[in-house]
This record gives sequence, structure tokens and C-alpha cells, in this order.
Amino acid sequence: MENQVAKKAGIILSWLGFLLFIIIFINMLQAPRITIGTEEREIMRNFHLVAGTFLMAVSMFRVYLWVHFPPQKNQRLLPEQEYIFIHFLQFSLYCSFVAQGISGFLMAWSDGVLRFMKDIDTIDHGLWTTSGYLHSAFGFFYIMLILIIIILRLYHMLRYRVFSVNIFA
Repeated sequence: MENQVAKKAGIILSWLGFLLFIIIFINMLQAPRITIGTEEREIMRNFHLVAGTFLMAVSMFRVYLWVHFPPQKNQRLLPEQEYIFIHFLQFSLYCSFVAQGISGFLMAWSDGVLRFMKDIDTIDHGLWTTSGYLHSAFGFFYIMLILIIIILRLYHMLRYRVFSVNIFA
């Protein structure tokens, strides 16, 4: 019974992760087209912070479920090593979402966007630069992971006749 609940929770979290990823990706594509310092840019940044926080939380829960209730192979045509590899890539995708959320939090905090105590300056240019580069690096990493997962899923369809398009498993 506990495994069934975990499986349903995993499915729901995967879909939530996918939807949040799409929302953040669209936001990410639109933000550079808006003039810096405008109210619209501030709204988009705050929306990005909120959606990114939700994606990080969903990804943390998904990683927790993955560790405690690992997915079981239910496709008999797919070899075991292919199944393990694709799920390792999907697990890495969620871990990169968590890492990107942490680096995004550090970036916003060190830029003075997030403040937890009134009248305390948290601006730290060195931390902001480092976490900003990490935030970008994790972004490129998960885009690469998604492309590799899509290519492998297409390969599985052609080679093993296994139809599965779940990228965010």
C-alpha cells in the first residue's frame, strides 16, 4: 500500500515538476526582452523566484521519493542496463533542479533581493557572482540532460520498440 501511494505521489510530483519547468522556461525566455529597472521586470523576477522555489521543493520531494521508493522496471523489452541509465539521468535532472534552486536562492540573497532581517545589508558581490555562474551552469546542465534523455528515449523506441516519452519520470 505504501509503495502505491509513493508511486502516485511520484507521478503527481513529476507532472508538477514538468509544468513548473515549462513556466520557468517561458519566464526565462521573456525576461531578457524587458528593460532592466522597469516594474514589469521586477514582477517577472519575483515570479521567477516563486516558481523556482516551488520547482526546487517539488524536486526535493521527488528525489526523496526516488531514494526511498526507487522506480521498478515494468517494460520487459527494455534491457536492465538501459533502464538503469535512463533513470540515473532522470534522477540527475531532479538533483540539478535542487542545486539550481539553492544557487538561485544564494544569488538572490547576496544581491539583496531576499531579506530576512530588516535593515541588514546582505549584498555580497563575490557570492553573487559565484552563485550566478553556478545558477547558469546548472541551467545549461539540465538542458543538456533533457536533450540526452529525449535522444535516448527515441533510441529506445527505434531499437527496443519501447514507447516512453517521460522525460521527468
